[in-house]
Amino acid sequence: MDPLTWAAVAGRRQDEINNAIPEPYRLTTTLLEACNLIKLPETCGILEERELKITSHTATELLKLLHNETYTAVEVTKAFCKRAAVAHQATNCLAWIMFEQALEDAAALDAFMQTHHRPQGPLHGLPISVKECINIKHTPSTSGFIAWADNFQDDDALIVKTLRAAGAIFHVKTTDPQGLMVRNESRTSMINRLTFEFLQQALECVSNLYGLTTNPHNKKLTPGGSTGGEGALIAMRGSLIGVGSDIGGSIRAPAAFSGIYGLKPSVARIPHGGLIAVQNGMEHIVGVIGPMGICLEDLSLFCKVVLDTEPWLYEPSLIELPWKSVQTVPTESRRKLKFGIMYHDGVVVPHPPNSRCLVEISHAIKKAGHSAVTWDPALHSDLVKCISQLLSLDCGQEFIETLMAGGEPPTTLSQALLPDTDKTQLTVQDTWKLNIRRNELQIAYAEQWNAVGVDAIICPVTPSVASAHNESLYWGYTSAFNILDYPCVTVPIGTVADSDTWENFPPQSREPMSELDTTFRNFYTGPEKYKDAPIGLQIITRRLREEQAIMIASEVMGILSKSRLGVSA
Repeated sequence: MDPLTWAAVAGRRQDEINNAIPEPYRLTTTLLEACNLIKLPETCGILEERELKITSHTATELLKLLHNETYTAVEVTKAFCKRAAVAHQATNCLAWIMFEQALEDAAALDAFMQTHHRPQGPLHGLPISVKECINIKHTPSTSGFIAWADNFQDDDALIVKTLRAAGAIFHVKTTDPQGLMVRNESRTSMINRLTFEFLQQALECVSNLYGLTTNPHNKKLTPGGSTGGEGALIAMRGSLIGVGSDIGGSIRAPAAFSGIYGLKPSVARIPHGGLIAVQNGMEHIVGVIGPMGICLEDLSLFCKVVLDTEPWLYEPSLIELPWKSVQTVPTESRRKLKFGIMYHDGVVVPHPPNSRCLVEISHAIKKAGHSAVTWDPALHSDLVKCISQLLSLDCGQEFIETLMAGGEPPTTLSQALLPDTDKTQLTVQDTWKLNIRRNELQIAYAEQWNAVGVDAIICPVTPSVASAHNESLYWGYTSAFNILDYPCVTVPIGTVADSDTWENFPPQSREPMSELDTTFRNFYTGPEKYKDAPIGLQIITRRLREEQAIMIASEVMGILSKSRLGVSA
């Protein structure tokens, strides 16, 4: 495929998306000139007052109003279609638009309600957005590759089938980057071919097929990746709940960068079949599907609805573990919680906004009567190196072959992060050794957790808040917990402040801890570069304790709502 052909494919796809936006939902270029467009749905005049009210609820609140017939499914769906259209024009966050089908599905649900006076499932009438690589029948799943542009699916992924059966409506699919994730081995000399430096991961959202997705809080920044379109869309309430995936940070980075909530569950808890991506079938590190949303209660709602259907009967690799309705976090009358605060991971020092919030959250926790200790990150460097090797077993061969099949060039970020072409793929025996190392690290981390006796760890999602475009290069703070398979909840803590400078919050280590650390320290030239950017942290619990992670996150947000941070629970 020559350059004119791949560019034509990309142009056709982007035209298909833009042309699917009804004329009454379109904005003038003047309205899109501001750098911060987060409030554009409220100010652009596209949505009526009742539609703004509909989209102001949480999903849990909205479902109650749908089920008592305060709102119809059609008017709710129309409101979110409008809001999604506005969000796309502001951020380029949509990969496929299904407004007409969504309104037809909503009308069918309204007819059922009028006849039976009861909802057709617990999610009756709730529009839900889905990451582009997750299969929805009659829509393309491309992972941002030109070669897969017309890869339309004949069936839904199990997670989509489950949500559809519960009454959910699907109105949009959202953007992801070229190939979902880019792997890179060190370009430095190696003692042997199992000695790699840190994999670099682009937590960004850009592809030749869909273009660049921007952050609604500040268009000069990224909404993260690879579930970046979901982050931007939900931040602008074009959806209240979205379905994302995560193999190294792809739910958590967009949630943190966009100022929303996200849950990365443990493997085999939530259905994760039915995705289109390179390295499908690779099981050394397994990706997961999880929810993103505007509040913790909605994340819990998503998980409960999905697990109440007993999905392990249809996807046998899942663990038979129903969602627990009993609160698993001790109340004040039982005992206090103990938190491990990880101020840095020993590889890259967080920027001042993240450091400030870690200090403030530690003080707030202690003031509330809980305890907080400094978490030793000694194992994290090895964790990041190990997952880097496990996700680079083929030295990027399938990624490169898929680019070549579409005749497309790598994006700027992909070019910077693609592995060296002279690397030798690992043998089967090499992978066995890596699996042993992975298991050793998991055991060592469990022993550290047992020795310290914490209920949860709190740490940054990335060294930076929402990165400038092409500067989101390190995923160690998230990928470490993929190799450990721990559930993580991302929560919004605040926004960048004028006082967030290196002078006020100097690095924990005077000397750079790695070459990447030097790079990231240089990226942070001051708070103005990250104006209005959200700050998110992640809360981590032990494997398969998703309910506990959400409950502890709720406790933390409650503490912060009473502290000087002034955030809402």
